[in-house]
Amino acid sequence: MNKNIAIILFAAVTAFLCVGCGRSKSKHVVVDTETVEVQQSQLEEALTSGNLKQASVMADSMSLFVDDFTPEQTVQVLTAFVSIHNDASKKRETRRDLETLRKYVDVYDIALSVNPKDTRAAFKKAMSRNPELDFDSISKAFREKLNQYDSMQDGSLSAAKPVETDTVAKRDSGASTVKDLPMELRPAE
Repeated sequence: MNKNIAIILFAAVTAFLCVGCGRSKSKHVVVDTETVEVQQSQLEEALTSGNLKQASVMADSMSLFVDDFTPEQTVQVLTAFVSIHNDASKKRETRRDLETLRKYVDVYDIALSVNPKDTRAAFKKAMSRNPELDFDSISKAFREKLNQYDSMQDGSLSAAKPVETDTVAKRDSGASTVKDLPMELRPAE
């Protein structure tokens, strides 16, 4: 449900930006393309220097124009989101991580719907340079994490059945706590 709301909100913002562009749409597209190209170089610089805070700001800003991305820009923004996810996971910043996962999935879906052939070719090219950048597998893993988290939040993830008293006495350890859960299954902090 939250994913649908995020996609609708993202689409509404994008539509509002397109409608509000004024009389000359071609002039607006040129300005947006130039803006995205400047942001692309700034994003590249932020990633190269390890400034993930700036990279996050740039990737967020660029993602507003995902419909106008070149396949290379899509790869760059998705790569930035992967780096931000890795950093958030390492620092155990669950909320930031979940927001990044949602942004990644949204950009991935929109980019593939707009230009699937060229975007997939760019994915393949990026993966040949860095085999860890399998954008399709990353998208699948991120979706699974988001589904698990959403299921925990709406209560549809079935909780473990209560253990019989006799069984509890036979176990070596006590009842499971939140700290015993894997990181991706814990509630947001």
